[in-house]
Amino acid sequence: MRPIKPENRVKRRIKELRKIFEAVDADKLKLIDPMIHQVANLEIQMEKLLEDLKDVGFVETYQNGDNQFGTKESTVSRAYSGVFKNYVNAIRTLLSCLPETSPPEVQDTLTEFIRSHKR
Repeated sequence: MRPIKPENRVKRRIKELRKIFEAVDADKLKLIDPMIHQVANLEIQMEKLLEDLKDVGFVETYQNGDNQFGTKESTVSRAYSGVFKNYVNAIRTLLSCLPETSPPEVQDTLTEFIRSHKR
């Protein structure tokens, strides 16, 4: 089985995300659509970086000159951290655009309560 190309995975994810946000009104959707694309791309980037992180690890050694050396956070770890923060912020923004709904069982319970306490 051939692996799915990253660009096809991004397209598939964009389609999934658009389905999630289909309840958003059309004007708002025009504004958040670029962010949906960005989130899909960030997810693919995070997957790649996570694979690299498994190989490289969170810490790498360095040497500056003959006598100066030590350990520091790996470049891959810093990159993953930055991409992850951007992803979380984008998701938070997208979720704030969704219309608020309460679960049906909560609505039913509240409706029952109100009906039973009408005078």
